[in-house]
Amino acid sequence: MAKSTRIDIKETLNASCSRGCNKQKRKEVTEEDLCTETVSETDKLPIRCVGSWAIQKIHHLVQYFTIFSLGMKNKWDGKINYIEICSGPGRCVNRENGYEFNGTSLCIIQNDACRYLNKAMFFDYNQKVIDTLNARIKANNTSNAIALIGDYNNPDKICDDIIRETKGIGLYLVFIDPTDCSVPFSLLRTLKSRLKNIDFIVNFAIGTDFNRNIGKAIDTPDTHQNVINKYKSFLGSGAFFNDPLVKTASQRDLRLMFRGAYINSLKEIGYQHFDFKHIEHYYDLVFASSHEKGREFWEKANKIQFDGQRQLF
Repeated sequence: MAKSTRIDIKETLNASCSRGCNKQKRKEVTEEDLCTETVSETDKLPIRCVGSWAIQKIHHLVQYFTIFSLGMKNKWDGKINYIEICSGPGRCVNRENGYEFNGTSLCIIQNDACRYLNKAMFFDYNQKVIDTLNARIKANNTSNAIALIGDYNNPDKICDDIIRETKGIGLYLVFIDPTDCSVPFSLLRTLKSRLKNIDFIVNFAIGTDFNRNIGKAIDTPDTHQNVINKYKSFLGSGAFFNDPLVKTASQRDLRLMFRGAYINSLKEIGYQHFDFKHIEHYYDLVFASSHEKGREFWEKANKIQFDGQRQLF
């Protein structure tokens, strides 16, 4: 099979995968976000079922991580750290074709630039996921990496763990990778307040969760208050729903307004440099840095397209 990205994601066919799993089938064979029907062909550990677009996310994240780590390796007295929240078990399987591959966490620790990190830390709420990822970290002999239980609804506990491992000093790249718009903005606010020097990359489910639910939340707020509350928590304010234009805006404009409200919350906690990268029609990777060098790295990383071809302009 031809490589779909210049990042080596260790693709291999999983012969026991039920290719073409629909939504109902995935519910039946998934437990605690892990497939119960098959394990990884490479190490016999659990894997997570994902869509093909996940590889694009991995590509863009790893491109940025590499440029970030190489660019900062001689600064901050060597105290640069990578933090991932909602990490997953390290290996994924493409539900459409049965090929499995490294997830973001395993791609990071197998990247040569990982040796420049003081610490790589991976958080997930699921103990089985954490145990699986730690087994893969151990097998990879990555001494500066660890996976820990972390609930994004308890940001102080995540910060306590990070500070214990890193002394709370240096520069942090934090990747937040949920499947929907459920991560409260209080997590970012707390991380920024306690760790100070952070660049964020957030998986922003603008084309999935938001697209499916925002119309109902706006048109029938009395019966969808739980959705409204979730989005207010995610955005860090109620400004989006207080804007009278949401009642008449198109779906495209609603997406722009929603992302704009998120950017405004990031500005309020000290960020000045922003960008985003579309991952097909499913989600955006939203980038935030308080320093122009971060934006420079982001633009450089995104000149390398998913198919491995460098942009001409």
